[in-house]
Amino acid sequence: MKIIDKRGRLFGLINIIDLFISIVLIALIGFGAYKVFKVNPTVAVNTEKVTMVYMIQEVRDVTYNAIEEGEIAKDYDKNTVYGKIVKKEALPATKMVNTADGRMVEAEIPNRFDVKIYIEGDAVVSKTGVYMGNQEVRVGYPVAVKGRKFGVRGFVYDLIINE
Repeated sequence: MKIIDKRGRLFGLINIIDLFISIVLIALIGFGAYKVFKVNPTVAVNTEKVTMVYMIQEVRDVTYNAIEEGEIAKDYDKNTVYGKIVKKEALPATKMVNTADGRMVEAEIPNRFDVKIYIEGDAVVSKTGVYMGNQEVRVGYPVAVKGRKFGVRGFVYDLIINE
């Protein structure tokens, strides 16, 4: 008995082209099933309560008043939720200026504030970093945050892991 007969069948049972197409279809179905039913590792990780202290500098009082405690804070570009605003603080905005006698002094900027926003939310805390709203956040990272009536760009001032 020949491996391939006159009609192009393997061992007289199946056409080689049909066999090849069947193998490719089975492989595609298996790959698709793997992608659909694969466990997402970020979903299986436990989350912890984290308070992100967010700083925006030199804003007007209108912006400060638009930020409301209890409001949901989201990423400005991706619209993912960081958490709920639990507290806000306004500090006088300052900058270093030269005086007439050549000294550098810290002077207050009129009608401007530095604002600290405390955002509490669930975060994945791992050995490699802290992830809020599916984004890595670290002290010093620039972050854009928006709420219902405001949108600001600032940076992460502190991360408080609530244990």
